[in-house]
Amino acid sequence: MIRGTCVLPAGTGKTLKVCVFADADQHEALLAAGADAIGSDQVILDVVQGTADFDRIIATKEFIPQLKRHARFLGPRGLIPNKKSGTLVTADKLVSSVEESKKGLVEFRVNSASFIMTKIGMREFEDEGLTENLEAVMKLLVDKKPETVKGKYFEKAMVKTSMGRPVPLDISRYQEMASDTNAF
Repeated sequence: MIRGTCVLPAGTGKTLKVCVFADADQHEALLAAGADAIGSDQVILDVVQGTADFDRIIATKEFIPQLKRHARFLGPRGLIPNKKSGTLVTADKLVSSVEESKKGLVEFRVNSASFIMTKIGMREFEDEGLTENLEAVMKLLVDKKPETVKGKYFEKAMVKTSMGRPVPLDISRYQEMASDTNAF
């Protein structure tokens, strides 16, 4: 299964609200990097009660027991940090993780029908911004191609708005890249 995160060069069009659980000596640097809040028991209670709303919680492994006590509230919202989504990091990567989240980090994974659905921008974006974001996602997918995959890696690709009709894309270039992984 392919799963990962990608920083979109033109952003997502939405600024994420990020809460970080870290040691006290890093708080100042994290706030300077763009963190909206520093985690504490009170912040967790605010999230559970619905008075605080975050899109992403980033933490080091020392804070996982504190967060897991509230897993039944945080889990369904996708707020429990984990390595695969880039939200469970080491202390030296906290600042870069916050910066990436603020720049436009998106998660993607292949579902059981071999579809990949991820955000590449908003309808208001210029064509260049959407193209840059699509290029970044496709290149990352080619880089993550499992060695066991034989034949065509991409069958077809479409772009669509949330409620709009899909528009097919010409993916011949990406199929060539996938067949020759040294294309980059």
